[in-house]
Amino acid sequence: MSAGPGALSGRRVIEIASDRGAYCGKLFADLGADVIKLEPPGGDPARWLPPFRGGVADARSGLFFGYTSTGKRSIELDLDSDAGRERLRRLAAGADALIETLEPGELERRGLGWDALHALNPRLVLTSITGFGQTGPHRDYRSSDLIAAATGGAMYVIGDDADPPVRLAGRQAHMLASVCAAASTLIALRHVAGGGEGQHVDISTQETTLAASLICGVGKWREDGIIPKRIGTGLVASVPSGAFACKDGKVYLMVNRPAHWKALARWVNEVTGNQEVLDPMFDGPSSARLPYRELLDLFIGEMMSGMSVEQVYREGQRRHIALTPLNRAADIAVDRHLAAREYFVPLPGDPDGLQVPGPPYRLSGTPWRLAGPPPEPGGEDAAAIDWRDARVELRAPAPPQPAGDPLRGLRVVELGAGMAVPWLGRAMAWCGADVIKIESRSYPDVTRLYVPPRSPELGVQPQLSPWFTDWNAGKRFVALDLRRPEAVELAHRLVERSDVVVENYNTGVLDKLGLGYEALRRVNPGLVMLSSSGFGHEGPDAGNVTWGPNIEALTGLARFSGFPGGECTMTHFAYPDPLCALHGLFAVLAALEHRDRGGGGQHVRLAQYETCVSAWGHLLLEYLANGQEPPRLGNRSLHLAPHGAYPCRGDDRWCAIACQDDAAWRSLCAVLGLEALRDDPELAGAAGRLARADEIDARISEHTRERDAHELMHALQAAGVAAGAVQTTEDQVERDPHLTARAFFEQIEHLVKGPVTAVGMPFGLTATPGRTRHAGEPIGRDNADVFGGLLGLGAAEIARLEGLGAIEPRDDAG
Repeated sequence: MSAGPGALSGRRVIEIASDRGAYCGKLFADLGADVIKLEPPGGDPARWLPPFRGGVADARSGLFFGYTSTGKRSIELDLDSDAGRERLRRLAAGADALIETLEPGELERRGLGWDALHALNPRLVLTSITGFGQTGPHRDYRSSDLIAAATGGAMYVIGDDADPPVRLAGRQAHMLASVCAAASTLIALRHVAGGGEGQHVDISTQETTLAASLICGVGKWREDGIIPKRIGTGLVASVPSGAFACKDGKVYLMVNRPAHWKALARWVNEVTGNQEVLDPMFDGPSSARLPYRELLDLFIGEMMSGMSVEQVYREGQRRHIALTPLNRAADIAVDRHLAAREYFVPLPGDPDGLQVPGPPYRLSGTPWRLAGPPPEPGGEDAAAIDWRDARVELRAPAPPQPAGDPLRGLRVVELGAGMAVPWLGRAMAWCGADVIKIESRSYPDVTRLYVPPRSPELGVQPQLSPWFTDWNAGKRFVALDLRRPEAVELAHRLVERSDVVVENYNTGVLDKLGLGYEALRRVNPGLVMLSSSGFGHEGPDAGNVTWGPNIEALTGLARFSGFPGGECTMTHFAYPDPLCALHGLFAVLAALEHRDRGGGGQHVRLAQYETCVSAWGHLLLEYLANGQEPPRLGNRSLHLAPHGAYPCRGDDRWCAIACQDDAAWRSLCAVLGLEALRDDPELAGAAGRLARADEIDARISEHTRERDAHELMHALQAAGVAAGAVQTTEDQVERDPHLTARAFFEQIEHLVKGPVTAVGMPFGLTATPGRTRHAGEPIGRDNADVFGGLLGLGAAEIARLEGLGAIEPRDDAG
């Protein structure tokens, strides 16, 4: 039976959120939850964040607020008044979740802290999104999107080494934290549905940023001793890769497998007649081509310079080479694939029929939808809303859960490679789910193709890869050759005993194998299946080949980010992968909730192209609403100054500073000895400082160059200025006492290496914290436990299937 029009229909969510968490509430509202936004008298300050529709600055035209607030209701409440606090208590008594972004201690000061709210409603989940979390020595430090990008380590590896570190466009540190908060809230609510109590979810934007950039993480650093940094558009682990000029624009190329290189080399030879490109010394993994990167770039550049972007894109994809255009907003707005999938949708109630970015995922049984336009300021009467007497029971058919392991009892089958789906699987395993990864020795996960940098003579060592640890620790591993019908039958039997399947195979592959959703739901009607792909499973470009960096180029992020005058800014940590993993986790948990209320299973389809456009949809609105491309701002802000990364003492050392108000400006000047600027009346307000931003930045840089970045961060924070050292992986592990105090990095027992350190999971579950139990498994390690223990096969039957090649034997090589 249907549980309502949305997977989360019946859920009641209170939002007290700035731009740091507004997208979290939108995710709930777009899946059917009743989200009530509490705004202070006069309206949420986020309503006045530029840019504005039509260039008119008022409470109804801010594009960021409008995009992140669709489908919500609004109440104006003064939480400093007795009446306002009492109305919040009345709402909280009947709510499922409260999402808030106030500074630590602000709710407690008003008598509305966790203890008070928990006593009022033991089932309530309070999700707090702050810069540094609720505990630790930096908990009271001021933060912003820029500061989270700096302290979280992302900025150090974004862009070109000739430029300062740079944040991503579109407030991505805050958007990512919002998605993580949404997923964490549903995990906590599932624990409540299983008989547990609510809890305080403590989301730190520093930690979510750090987790997303984990491809540059502690495991890799300890393996090779190299601090990853900005290196332009090419990637160390993918040769060739980078942005290449065509006759009328640029494309992004990524070659990650030996067969893709051969296809590209043949193409270059056919077009240019170059014979050298076919030399066998270039064959094999990317590491074989690394010494010849510049030479190969010349060969490829010669071919592409005589062709249009469209020609290169279409012919490259025909040859199964990961090539995508470096898109502008205007290109995305008319993209044939998005148009065929009807991705852009009308904003409800808009008199001009404005089209806005649509679903970040598609749920087959409970479709995503915009429930309504952004709310008018204070559009609802708080006194008329009473959730206490109309609670919808959302209790799942599960026994009470102990503290920890909030997803215990779920079984997940993973058919995934790379990062986007495997990291989702690791997150569920960390929360206690039984995640079983199906692999094949014939087609190993790309992260297993690891050669130890200090011992290259050992060759490929599938168990030692730090990336495999980061993305796959905590799972069970079986080996099947899915080309054989007996192996497919075993997979069916495994799915029959599972709750979720997550996969990112190339479009159409699982259907051909008999493992597509239609086949699997006949085996298990209650199955929730997530299929993640670059372009989705329908549409003219559904079969296109992509990797995370291709998606950055395709979706405009590489164009929107970076400094004025640039064209392509890459993250070097495949940002779309963790971003899509968290969106996928939220969607899967929502679909499970719908199933547990009697709604049945369903297929969740996630196209990374659409998910990422949704995550910076407010930037697209600058074109859709105003016909203007989003400007490349670098680290600048449209409404705050100074706002940037400033050079400090040492090689490539920087401190990010965000002056959020006039008082912070005066404090900054005092710390740096800039009394003349402080006393200049033209610079007393943000408008004056924006007009003279270049001058101010130059003066600040003169004073920061001889100061230690961390010392400067602490001095400025003590004066009330949002500041953060632009940290490297080594900084985070060795010199960040806050991350140490919060025990963010996880110690995991590795089957080969012994204890290893890995980047932690950022879910902030204070009452049910997860953990990773093991790492370093070989392919097929758990064949006996899964096929024998779970499926009940005897030793003779397992041996027979091994003889047929359906079950591949355990691989302990390396």
